[in-house]
Formats: sequence, C-alpha cells, structure tokens
Amino acid sequence: MINMTPILRSDIEYAIHCEPDGTIIGPISKLHAHLPGARQALTHYSTWSMVFHSLSGRYGIQQKNPKKLDKSGAGKWDMGVAGHNAYVKDKNKWRPQLFDETLAREAYEEIGLPLKMYPTKDSFLKAAKNLKQDIGYIFDKFHYKTEANNEWVGLGFILVLTQDVKFKDKEVVQFRWLTPYELRQFLDNNTDYCAPLSMVFKKAEKFRKKYLKI
Repeated sequence: MINMTPILRSDIEYAIHCEPDGTIIGPISKLHAHLPGARQALTHYSTWSMVFHSLSGRYGIQQKNPKKLDKSGAGKWDMGVAGHNAYVKDKNKWRPQLFDETLAREAYEEIGLPLKMYPTKDSFLKAAKNLKQDIGYIFDKFHYKTEANNEWVGLGFILVLTQDVKFKDKEVVQFRWLTPYELRQFLDNNTDYCAPLSMVFKKAEKFRKKYLKI
C-alpha cells in the first residue's frame, strides 16, 4: 500500500488545498495560496467567526495589524476571530487541522480566548443557557468565491463571558464591541473593513436570533 502521508517542511506554513465543495486535495504553502492568480484559482480552507458578549448584547470586531503581510486586510476591521486551517504534525504524521481546532487556536492567539468548542448545535446551545466559560461552535460551511478570494469556509459563533481581550500574536491591534444596530451603522458608513464582514455578520445574526434568542 502506498503511504499517502504528506512529507512537509517544518519551516513552511501550509494551508489546506481543496475542491470547491471542501474535498481536501492536499497541502499547499500559505504563501503560494495567496499569490495573485493562485489565490483566485485554488480553493483553500479558512475558519471565520463572530464573537458575541451576551451580557452586553455586543459583537466584537478586530482591527488587523497594518503591518500584516496579507495587504488585502492589513489595517482593516474584520470579524471577531479568523484564520487559515493549517497542516499540523500529529504522532509524527502531518494532517489537516479541523475547523474546531483552528477556531480554538486562532481565538487564543489573536485575542487570548481559552475557547471550548462544541461539536453539535444542541450541545452548544445547552452550554449557552448556563454559560460558564468561553465557547464556540461551527454553525455553517460554504464556498466563498469572489474576484479576490476562493475559500472553503467553516463559520463559527463564539460566546464569551468577558469583553477583555489580549493581543498575543500581534495580528490584532484594536478590538471594538458594538451592538447589532451599531455594527450595521458601522458597515453602512465605513469602507475600511474586510469584504466578508458584512455577510458573516448577517449569518451570525440569523443564527443568534433563531437559536440563541439573546
């Protein structure tokens, strides 16, 4: 039997190259996945989310570091937590990182949240009724393709107990908490935000109103 485990270099950050329906093809360097031309042609995994503080009824949005290598988002406002799924080494083998794992990793690295992920909607909603820690759930998956991007997205909803955040990896420089009304006003009256934010906010609001009722 042929060993299909990829042999990857530890000094390169790999993204997950996939078909438009999310079927994994294999690893691709993150740098190559973001090159002009390749970025539009090659689909890769990405994990997005909105962060919601239920006590105040506010969503959190982050401002990306102006020095970020990805110039399309540098200095702009974006969704609460987001990042690319990577290939990780597990028991001396490389494997693609799941959406749950990616969201937990990014939440801690970007804004210092020790997130507990829930695998099902029912388990997440049960935990949300008596919130004792920061929790997350991947509630949607879809293909996001524009003239600039081509990603298979796992979209998460994060509930937090506090509005305190810590910028651990310097990818984020500011964090704002806005009510749904204030966030709509922000999106209507500003242009310095990443393109997916408006769509992601609408999806999160639909999920919140239907299931969380907070």
